Amino acid sequence: MNLILKKAASMLLAGACLFTLHAPGASAAEQPQPEWTQYSLIAHAMGGIDGVDYTNSLEAFKENYAKGQRVFEADFSLTEDGQLAARHDWLPYLAAKFQQDIPEEKLDAPLTMAEFKSYPILRKYTPLSMEDVAYLLKLYPDVYLVTDTKETDPKIVQQQFTLIRDAVNKVDPKIVDRIVPELYSPSMIAQVRSIIPFPNYIYSLYLSELEPEEITEYVKTHGIRVVAMPTERATPEFIAALKEAGAVAYVHSLNEPNEVKDYLDMGVNGVYTDFLTYSDIGLAPAPTASSEPGEVRQASYTATAAATASAAQEPLEEEEAVNGNVLDTFIEMISEIFVPVESSDLQP
Repeated sequence: MNLILKKAASMLLAGACLFTLHAPGASAAEQPQPEWTQYSLIAHAMGGIDGVDYTNSLEAFKENYAKGQRVFEADFSLTEDGQLAARHDWLPYLAAKFQQDIPEEKLDAPLTMAEFKSYPILRKYTPLSMEDVAYLLKLYPDVYLVTDTKETDPKIVQQQFTLIRDAVNKVDPKIVDRIVPELYSPSMIAQVRSIIPFPNYIYSLYLSELEPEEITEYVKTHGIRVVAMPTERATPEFIAALKEAGAVAYVHSLNEPNEVKDYLDMGVNGVYTDFLTYSDIGLAPAPTASSEPGEVRQASYTATAAATASAAQEPLEEEEAVNGNVLDTFIEMISEIFVPVESSDLQP
């Protein structure tokens, strides 16, 4: 009997695999929206702190998490020694803005990671590396990270996303599910997916010269589910066309409640913001403020976040073992089919 079951299971499994290989790919319109898109706000550069934007600092993250933010965008730039720093760029204006006494000869070039970490932002806030941010994702299991790496040169893209992959693998491979990279062109999307298969990503248009019709067609045919754009590219017609193609839109960056409401009324799914909170724009359900990692979640997210936190503690080997027992699972399913029906089962 067991031999028969194994043969039947093998045939069913082979058929399932064959169907999967030849089944057409689902368009964006046929796929559910990523869970993180339930959030209408993305905290730009970790959110503002003390009225200052672009800090990408630890303290900015903590303060805005306490205010209810759960999706954080961070800028990343390569350091002189080939690491990935949470910094918008290395231009002199930013050192002045952050009150950093960087020597003049280093003002217009990347710092080493050690140098970058040695200059507190505004003399009190902590600069972060990609690895630091990865640890934040592990510590805060209800947080999503949007990366803005700003580069399109394939060699630099390869270096940046290899570093992101290495940081993820070092800290916890499961956090990749909550990293949402901004990708700036179809070729970059293909390249990055070959380096690390992110389940979520954003097609970001601020470096794109494609027309709305071209973008909409690409979204429709390649299963793109989220598009981000500057406010000047957002029109009611474009937003509606993206939605028809199966994608939601985010615009950046807005800090006036009335402006945010206007774009939400236009049909965008959300906005990047430096300073606004859910209560500022009257969005519901808004997270309850807290400073405890993992404690605050939107009501619809509680169960999923708890499951994610629990799963993060399971070793990868266990997941691999489960994947390796697919045939056993089929045998169990078929066994139920072959179990003789008792007459008592048919009684009302």
